[in-house]
Amino acid sequence: MTDLTPITYADSAHTSEKFLWPRSETCHHGKRFRLSAASGQQLPYRHPSEPLFPASELVNTRPKRLCELEQMPNHSPRPVDRPEHPLRWDEECLRYTSQTKIYFIIGALRALRALGMVGFFLGLFVLCASLSLTLFFPSQGINLKEELILDFLTNGVIIGFFLFLWGGGSIIYRFLPNFISGYQSGPMWELDRRTGMVKVFANSAKKSTAWKVAHELPFHEFDCYLQSSPSSQGIAQYNLSLVHYSVEAHVALVGMFGVTSRLDQLAAWDMVQRFMDTSQPLPDSPQWEQFRPLDPTTLEWDKEIARPPRFWRDMEDEAFNQKIVELQDRLSAFYFG
Repeated sequence: MTDLTPITYADSAHTSEKFLWPRSETCHHGKRFRLSAASGQQLPYRHPSEPLFPASELVNTRPKRLCELEQMPNHSPRPVDRPEHPLRWDEECLRYTSQTKIYFIIGALRALRALGMVGFFLGLFVLCASLSLTLFFPSQGINLKEELILDFLTNGVIIGFFLFLWGGGSIIYRFLPNFISGYQSGPMWELDRRTGMVKVFANSAKKSTAWKVAHELPFHEFDCYLQSSPSSQGIAQYNLSLVHYSVEAHVALVGMFGVTSRLDQLAAWDMVQRFMDTSQPLPDSPQWEQFRPLDPTTLEWDKEIARPPRFWRDMEDEAFNQKIVELQDRLSAFYFG
């Protein structure tokens, strides 16, 4: 049975007061690193007591979807393979990796597998129909047995081809799950709430270096930059970059939080700060709800305010849509009001 004991914070766990600690090392950033990783507007540190998070978190994590995930076989907030999984979003850490360069092959494989399944059953129907027509309406001057064999062989080759597509794809899904996942072998970075540390991994694309840690540094030594770039329509899009103040260690949060509006990115930075601050409960968003009893600070907070344990998951669609509107209004008032 999965252990659901709340985590224990390490002595190095982060609190927002650590952002005020003096920094003794000089900056060793090269020009190229500064232009790529440390460009844009540096966002201030805060003690984000407001339970804000990006509106996209609500839009993309609806109660119906959360309930579907709960009903999956062997579902647990702490699955057995969680420590070795390159993607995590839970009470202990945020961990991210990107999709592989051959991910487009996975899409083609899924399409071929689906085509094989549909073609197989359609081929069986055509074969049965062809044999029936031959039996009841045989061709004149042709041996019935030979005609049946010819029909069977002709349609059998087609059925066999579709069966190969379906079965081959299923075998790959069964025995090569890491390939099918479309993600690299190891993580690119990790933000650990329990320890207060940030890990930047060496090279997640190669198996030999997939889990090798290039840098492990305290979260309070990182600065957050809001970077912008125009879309194809010329509209400004924003993303976040965490950069160590001294060494060339960089965390591109764009992979996890995407390229969105300035408002959503400001909220994402506050959400990350709140997540890492062990003096505060986890951000109260649908994505984190199942993990709230597994974090000691959050567990005590929820008891104190008598928060329903399934506040988001049992919410009706109409009420949930209203929450999206309310959150967007709160974000606008808080950041731009």
